[in-house]
Amino acid sequence: MFHFGSVERALLGTLHQAPRLRKRSAAVLLCNPLGEEALRAHRLYRVLATQLERAGYCVLRFDYFATGDSAGDSREASMDGWLDDIEVAAAEVQRAAGVNRVVLVGLRLGATLAARCTRRGRLRPRHLVLWDPVVEGQAHLQELATQHREFLASELPPATLAMLAAADTGAPPDEIVGMPLTHGLARDLGAIDLVAAPPEADRITVINTRNDAQVDRLRTTAAGIPGLSWTDMPASVAWNSDAALNNATVPMDIIQSIVASIEELSP
Repeated sequence: MFHFGSVERALLGTLHQAPRLRKRSAAVLLCNPLGEEALRAHRLYRVLATQLERAGYCVLRFDYFATGDSAGDSREASMDGWLDDIEVAAAEVQRAAGVNRVVLVGLRLGATLAARCTRRGRLRPRHLVLWDPVVEGQAHLQELATQHREFLASELPPATLAMLAAADTGAPPDEIVGMPLTHGLARDLGAIDLVAAPPEADRITVINTRNDAQVDRLRTTAAGIPGLSWTDMPASVAWNSDAALNNATVPMDIIQSIVASIEELSP
């Protein structure tokens, strides 16, 4: 592990450097999801990075500013700042690999952040891999709020839960399973619409395990995006379930599919 970026915005990263004489044509950057999903994704990202390393790729895993073990207080978190972090991390892994191409891989909100980053015009990835991206921010906020209520229900006594329910205004919570959710971050998350602002990359791979109206909207839009391939894998193991976490279960079918797609497009 090492720190990179500026002194004021130091990011913690883990670099997987493949011992290979012939370099692969691109480096790979893994973009984290948010909050509890980031914790649950830690093992599968480590496995994915190891598989890519064995395939000869230089891979960087990292924490955004104000998350994980990077610098910054959690109340300083912002989406624009996280997009800056992705650009800094992409430059770092390309430098470490000695190549000028990068593949961005993102899971859930990490996929959406990677997609949004491509629209700023400063980073044009060779390949963008979106694993169950967050399509609509308002729906994601509702999902996070549900997760937070379920967490509280498992931890707090009924009387306290009744008091919290009575004070609930229906607004986004100011905390999601231990992570503060500021008004600004909630506003930015709520404004996400991946259909209205689709990603821009040479090649795009979508890995989908979900079935809902938001995914259907994205699927319709994806059909008109050049260079985009869509793979449905609904039978894959639920990586973010309690059972998967307790049993250290990793969806190897998805990981192998991602590695294969990267090898095909960035040999």
